[in-house]
Amino acid sequence: MVLVMLGLAWFPAAAATIKPEFSVRISALTPAQFKPGSTVTMSGTVTNNNLSAWTNVQAYLVMARAPYTSRSQLDDAISSSTTYTGERIVDLDAIDMMGDLPAGQTRPFTVTVPYELLRVSGAAGVYPVGVQILGTDAAGNRSNDAIARATTFLPMLSSAPKDKIAASIGWPFLMPDYRGSDGNYVNPAKLLASIGTGGQLRNLLDLARSLSSNQSTVIVDPALLVGVDDLANRRHIAKTVKVSDVQVAAATSFLDELLTLARNGSCWIVGFDRPDVLALEQNADLAPALRAAVDKSTTASLDKYGLIGRRITWPTRLGVTPELLKSVRGPGDQPVIVNANDVNGWSRRDGSLVQYQTDGGPVPLLIDDAIDEGLPGQESVVSLRQRIMSESALAVLLRAIDPSAKTDAVALVDSNWDPGADWAAGKLSVAFRSPWISGASLDTLLTSPLGAFEGSFPATAEASALSRAQLTAAARIRSQAQSLNSILADKSASQVRYDQDTARATSVRWRKNRATGLAIARSAASRAEKELAKIAIEGPQSVTLSSSSGKFPLTIRNDSGDAIEVGVRLDSSNPALTIPDISSTAIDAGERHTLTVNVDVGEQSSTYLSAQMISSDGKPVGSPAVFRVRSSAVGAVLWVAIGLAALLVVVAMVRRFTQHRSEEEPA
Repeated sequence: MVLVMLGLAWFPAAAATIKPEFSVRISALTPAQFKPGSTVTMSGTVTNNNLSAWTNVQAYLVMARAPYTSRSQLDDAISSSTTYTGERIVDLDAIDMMGDLPAGQTRPFTVTVPYELLRVSGAAGVYPVGVQILGTDAAGNRSNDAIARATTFLPMLSSAPKDKIAASIGWPFLMPDYRGSDGNYVNPAKLLASIGTGGQLRNLLDLARSLSSNQSTVIVDPALLVGVDDLANRRHIAKTVKVSDVQVAAATSFLDELLTLARNGSCWIVGFDRPDVLALEQNADLAPALRAAVDKSTTASLDKYGLIGRRITWPTRLGVTPELLKSVRGPGDQPVIVNANDVNGWSRRDGSLVQYQTDGGPVPLLIDDAIDEGLPGQESVVSLRQRIMSESALAVLLRAIDPSAKTDAVALVDSNWDPGADWAAGKLSVAFRSPWISGASLDTLLTSPLGAFEGSFPATAEASALSRAQLTAAARIRSQAQSLNSILADKSASQVRYDQDTARATSVRWRKNRATGLAIARSAASRAEKELAKIAIEGPQSVTLSSSSGKFPLTIRNDSGDAIEVGVRLDSSNPALTIPDISSTAIDAGERHTLTVNVDVGEQSSTYLSAQMISSDGKPVGSPAVFRVRSSAVGAVLWVAIGLAALLVVVAMVRRFTQHRSEEEPA
């Protein structure tokens, strides 16, 4: 029995003995804007993810008779514990008899229903519309309950508003791959496939490029730019991985087109490899150095690729606290993307961009609030289009009641979403031709007057941040790199390399793979330490001077692959002995340089000297060489004593000789 209430339908639980596993995707829907007399046509695909075939599969259009007129009504329906659909249209001409669907196979569907069969109220608002799939399982069981479904919305407005609703889409381009302990990319083949023809990132880029620059904003992770550039130049790829010329061309084309899109429109920049800002906030002693590495690696990437964009922070869900917002505020013009589920006291009337007051000053927030979150079915270009149109239609209805409402329609796309190679069929640009929508970039929305957000955030985060051990390993990378960079003749390339390694070690990606993240961070720190160890100062075990002053050699060994400029500081165990620093000397890669040190120990018979390499600004580098210096010089008093003793010997010998001669003379 079907129970209809407020245009919704609830069906009893499935009686099938096999739990159905299907994927349903809506790829086309007309009209995009519902009007009286409109015939609704919906097309898409159904994929059987079960291990057995389903037979006599049918597709039905489902649509509510009455629309939602407010966001709160819609949210309550979606969050209901009962699965919400609409009223199934059972007219035989409106059913797609799909036939049998073998395991692992995908079949298309198309359902068309004339306006008179929909029996809708025709009132202004947003109508839920979707598809339900029925079928018979391998055991012959067939239920009246749907085995799969997908739902979206159809907006209907009686007239165009005086003031249009600003609508925008955010397109995140984040780095999906990472470099392992050996320094090579772990899955370059997957990344190459993603940016190649028909790949996820390629499809996302093509869809983003289909809109004009004033309708969306590109959110770029600089690590992706670096990664694609590396693949295009066959860098950091294991010898066993072959990159074809076709793949190189695809990577080059993807990078060029992404940069062109970002340069010609609104561009927001997330920190290099999206750092775990919650972990940084929770480890205040390590945070300054790590944030500096993220910032420098981000800046270096933007400079390299000629990109200018607004810096932003993107914490994870359940990971936002007042202290975190204070720590990432920056100069106050850098937005923080937060999920609507993390916010208390926010409503759509406040707008997607609001200003939140921290203890350190105001910070702009972009509230990520998807109208269709939790709906059945796979996300598609059609569902994105209808999300924008429906959100803005509800905003029109709200403004009619509350003219001061700062309503808008912002959709932040999932970075892992694949629009599919058939993305053009979804006709996304149709949304921005709606009579009640005005396209806007996120920068345009941000530079408009923002309303003050009076709500709150949880005092503590539910998300589990990266471990302190992970951040400690990242800090080791930076510490060793700073020592190494301080003596390199060409600091820029090395500094960028190690800053990127440090930033990668703080990436939020390691929350899902903590053991691997820690191993990679420690490996990168070890590489930096080993590289620094290739540069060392060597002295003799001991030095014996022939007098109180003398010379001895010191050798600086540079077995690294870079030229260096290094000086030497000599310290004595005797505070009275001061030896001036030796100024910086240039030493080529793989070379050794011997220095001659002049020393005067004065009255000291011995002392211990420490020879420490120093940078041009006097900071110590590496481990010192320690050795003993002894003097073979004899003091003046001892020389007098020796002289007197010699004189006494001479006098004694003379007296003895004289006495001996006197005894020999006759009386």
